[in-house]
Order: sequence, then C-alpha cells, then structure tokens
Amino acid sequence: MRYFIWTDLRLIYSNKLLGFLWTLLDPLMMMLVYVLIVVVIFQRGGPQFPVLLFSALLAWRWFTFAIVGSVKSLTGKAKLIQTMRFPKAVLPLSRVLVGLVNYLFGLLALVPLLFIFKAKFTVHMLWMPALLAIQLLFTLGLAFLFAALGIYFRDLENILQFGLRLWFYLSPGLYSIEDRISERWVQIYMLNPFASLFESYKNVLVRGKPPNAYIGIALFWAVAFFVVGWMFFVFKEPQFAKDV
Repeated sequence: MRYFIWTDLRLIYSNKLLGFLWTLLDPLMMMLVYVLIVVVIFQRGGPQFPVLLFSALLAWRWFTFAIVGSVKSLTGKAKLIQTMRFPKAVLPLSRVLVGLVNYLFGLLALVPLLFIFKAKFTVHMLWMPALLAIQLLFTLGLAFLFAALGIYFRDLENILQFGLRLWFYLSPGLYSIEDRISERWVQIYMLNPFASLFESYKNVLVRGKPPNAYIGIALFWAVAFFVVGWMFFVFKEPQFAKDV
C-alpha cells in the first residue's frame, strides 16, 4: 500500500516545476475563478464566500480525483494483475488515500483563509474527523464499484467526468442551501450526500456550527455504497486477471 501511494504521488508531481505546491495552488486557483465569476461578475456571495467555497472545493477535489482515477486503477495495472497474486483492492484504495493526502495538504492553504475571512473557531471543528470518515467510506464504495466496472466499460471515465461536473453544480458548493433552496424542497435536495457534507464542512470550519442536520443521510449513503461497492468488487475479483 505504501508503495502504490508513494508511486502515485511521485507520478503526479515529480515532473512539475512546483511539485507538491500544486496541492495548495490548484484548489486556490479554482477558488479564484469561481470568486471572479460569482462575486465580481454576478455580484453575489457574502463576505466569507471565498473560504466557504474553498472548504467545499477541497472535499470535492479529493472525491473527483479518487473516483475518476479509480476507473483505470485496475486496467492501468493489467500486467501486474496478470502476473502477481495480491489483493486487488489495494489499487482503488491507494487512489482514494492519495486523494486524502492531497486533501490534507490542501488544508495548509485553508488555515490562513480561515483567519483572513474571520471564521469562527469553535469546538465544533472536532467534528472534522467524523466528516472525513463519512466521505472516505462513501468514496471508497464508489471507487471499488467503478474500478470493477472500468474493466468492462472503457468509456466510463468520460461519462463520469460529465456526471461529476453536473453533481457539483447540484450540490451547495457555490451557494448555500438557505439562499437557493426552497424550504419545501430541502428534504428531497438533501438526499444528495454532498449537500449535507458540503454544508457540514462549511459549518464546522467557518460558521462555528455543528454539522448539518441531515448528515445522517450522507452516513447512510456512505455505508450503503461501501457495502455494495465492496461486494461487487469481491464478486468480480476472480475474473480480473482474465478480463483486464
């Protein structure tokens, strides 16, 4: 596992001029683009909009990195799978953990933003490990599922990139639920696990509040998708060497 994680990190950053600094610069530049569009052009968002957005972008960047990368985590190691016996689950798992490492580095850029935009530092920040555990479980479940499906549907990565882009805009990363979602639609809207996750990250990191009241729905989806993804992966694993 250490070998795969370290190899992936080296492949991602070894040939780039700024190396690991991209883990800080990439989400910052994404934030600046959205701030330019929302705040400067459309004149929306509040005084804390940049740091609220950044707290959501970090989590989303981890998720998309892991999910898109998991699709080719098996096909990209076809020769290894065909010549060695080892638990194949380490391949999508290592991709998810590399994304988590990037997320933790990204927190280094978030900390000064919390001070600049006057975030409320409260005891509710202690909820962060629980929120990360929920997202980790949810991401792992989908990573196992898409890693297995990626062997049989080679266009899956392109479809996912479009679907993930749409998913982000349907989640409260660029906006808050209170400002944009009618009260009668909130319960349906919160079936989206990233609706409660994004709002919970914003609450505990910036607003000084506890996690969103619907975070239990995200936990339910996390457990459900982890069980389904893991069972499907284990079911198909004996065929990987032949089908990959």
